[in-house]
Amino acid sequence: MKHKRNVEILWFFIKDKSKKNWLQIIKELTSQFISQRKIPVNYITNLLYRKEITNIEDYLNLNENNTLLSWSYSHAKDEIGLVENKLLFNDLMLKNNISTPKIIFYNSKNSFYYNHEILNIDSKKSFLFFLGNVFKNEETDRIFCKPIDGSMGKNIFILEKNKYKNLSENVVNMIITESFIFQEVVLQHEILKKINDSSLNTLRVVTYKNKENIVEVLSGFIRLGRKGAIVDNAHAGGIVVSFNKYSGKMRPMGLQLIDNGGGIFYHHPDSSIVFEDYQIPYYSEVIDVVSKASRFLKFPLLGWDVAITPNGPTIVEVNHNFHLFLSDRMENGFKRIPSVKKILEQIHQKNI
Repeated sequence: MKHKRNVEILWFFIKDKSKKNWLQIIKELTSQFISQRKIPVNYITNLLYRKEITNIEDYLNLNENNTLLSWSYSHAKDEIGLVENKLLFNDLMLKNNISTPKIIFYNSKNSFYYNHEILNIDSKKSFLFFLGNVFKNEETDRIFCKPIDGSMGKNIFILEKNKYKNLSENVVNMIITESFIFQEVVLQHEILKKINDSSLNTLRVVTYKNKENIVEVLSGFIRLGRKGAIVDNAHAGGIVVSFNKYSGKMRPMGLQLIDNGGGIFYHHPDSSIVFEDYQIPYYSEVIDVVSKASRFLKFPLLGWDVAITPNGPTIVEVNHNFHLFLSDRMENGFKRIPSVKKILEQIHQKNI
């Protein structure tokens, strides 16, 4: 499977009409190979070979990417479970009065936790009966479901009041043999809903917290789902569009990951909304809330997933082992950022 994926990526790279001339590509690949001392696969997978990338030296190489994430991890080894487990993270946010989607119930295999009760549910019949009671008790017609420790948009789905009885045996078996959280469906701000209304179009905001507890936003991009999709995740075929980290205005060009076709977009292909200068609502509040939340964790580097509701931002989840390469690509090179350069220099000095 991995070999097939590699062949597909290589073939896409060869056919890509947006790439630089071959002489420039060979020159850059050679330079990257010398500096990394290994094959620079990120040069291709992160689309650094394309014509619009003229400052290749400002982008993180594989060693620097891994170094930064490992360095951040080393500051907070005891908090890995706190950020990876969505239940624990939800509790942290609520205790500190930070908006986050309400958890209606959750399960650990066939043990379901709802309204301060633990229920044993081990069949499709008992699960559907339980769901019927939940929909009667809660003022909602839809429930958002995702794995407690999942990532990359996998095994995410929505339960609907008038459709849940049609759930397949396979989906029910997956739920009662694994662990999920079942949340309220976030009501999305009308401005972002216009771009794509089937998915919650979330922001990925990367923060850096220094020793003085001062938080800096390093980069930001928005993930936009396609028509009919319920997830916006780039790994699930969504489009990513960077925005100005100071103003929250979207930049002109959106991208898909190379695995999903590597498409280039200047407007959303389904809604035709033009990206350039499209303003993300409540952006100053976004900066405030991720800065506040960052101070409750030891990690210097974190990737925050933020949704925008009609009443302001809400933190969906946080990631410590996030796709730093993607943020680097969308910000036009992390090594242009003084604080990132300083971190890399300090790490290098320690390792001499």
